[in-house]
Amino acid sequence: MPDERDPRDIRIEQLERELAEARREIADLKRIVEELLKRQRKGKRQAHPFGRDEGKKEAEKKKAGRRAGHQADWRPTPDHIDEEVEARLDGCPHCGGEVCDIEELLQYVVDLPEIRAHVLRVLTERGWCRRCRKHVRSAHPRQVSRAGGAAAVALGPKALALASELKHQQGVPYRDVASLFGRYFGLQVTHGALAQASVRLADKATPDYIELAEVVRTSPVVHTDDTGWRIARLCAWLWVFATDEVTLYVIDYRRSADVVLEVLGRDYAGTLVSDGLPALNALDAAGYLRGQCVGHIIRRSSEMAEEQTRGAVRFPRELKGFLKDAIELGQARNLLPAAVYAEGVAEIRDGLRGLVSKDLTHPENLKLAKHVYRHQDALLRFLDDEAVPPTNNLAEQELRGAVVTRKIGGCNRSADHAFAHAVITSLAQTAHRRGETLIPLVARWMQPAAAGPPS
Repeated sequence: MPDERDPRDIRIEQLERELAEARREIADLKRIVEELLKRQRKGKRQAHPFGRDEGKKEAEKKKAGRRAGHQADWRPTPDHIDEEVEARLDGCPHCGGEVCDIEELLQYVVDLPEIRAHVLRVLTERGWCRRCRKHVRSAHPRQVSRAGGAAAVALGPKALALASELKHQQGVPYRDVASLFGRYFGLQVTHGALAQASVRLADKATPDYIELAEVVRTSPVVHTDDTGWRIARLCAWLWVFATDEVTLYVIDYRRSADVVLEVLGRDYAGTLVSDGLPALNALDAAGYLRGQCVGHIIRRSSEMAEEQTRGAVRFPRELKGFLKDAIELGQARNLLPAAVYAEGVAEIRDGLRGLVSKDLTHPENLKLAKHVYRHQDALLRFLDDEAVPPTNNLAEQELRGAVVTRKIGGCNRSADHAFAHAVITSLAQTAHRRGETLIPLVARWMQPAAAGPPS
């Protein structure tokens, strides 16, 4: 039976159905976009995650400052006085009247001295030795170069050490270092001169860099990690190898186990602690004893528990619980009898193996379970060796300065500058960890030979 309604009413109903369907599609697309953005923010967060506290009540948020009742802390009294000034109270500053019951009050103003470039004029001599039948030249221990002529003016060890630390340890670009030297020290220098000086400095510092590598090779535990880098326009990687004593940086075009084998050697007898980088799995065939960061798995489990549906969250929650129990057990190693500790380790291993051996259907759960099953010995290495920590925090901390340098000043424009960056940064960071500076090292590197033929 034909529809006897007004064609306009029929058209309106059709448009309303299409509009309702379009609104449903838009709502679905918005939900998908929000989920993708949420995953992207979690995976590539560049700023502080303030949003983590949005769901907390105001009363539950941590109050700024130290806790109530903490020990007082203040700036200590200086150990020396360079200058004294007095402001006596000869009369009332308001009316000029006589003041009685006067007591002295002390204040110390700690400031930087007026900085002016220190110029050392070195006079040497050269001449002809009648006995040796050759030209000879005198040298002074405080010389940094034997060059003359247009190159007779050279930067001293303190200036180069400070420039090197600002660039390679603090991440300040050489252009800004040169500007700072000119404004505050009256020392006019170009950023290109500082960059070229760093290459020459690294060449002289190479023996010390090799000694750092030897220390790393003989260390019982080495932490390694890497971050993206660039040499000119080519992709590269900055690797870090950190121990309790030293930090070694290596810049290489490769992100593979070959870099580790070249740095540590194929006969490395210690334990290598790293994250779950698949490229390092080749080290198992080389006989390496490895420890893997448990913190990465715990963080991944937490993310999966938040992202997945109700039926799939059980596995990541149980895995997170097992790994946290393992860390607590490792921390109580010296508080428990040996038999009790061994029994606890066996329970953790059996429980973890049983958990990751279950039949899992969710693809993310299955992927994580396969990884844990394959690397369970490396993940629980810290339970067997007290010297091995459960996380790779040391290597990650030693990489933070490199990441800051990359974001602020970029990477390197040539392979020579990349090598110089690795050498100077390694020695600067190691000195920083020891509470030292680069000044004595740079002074030793720049000291010329005592005598020789004139340049």
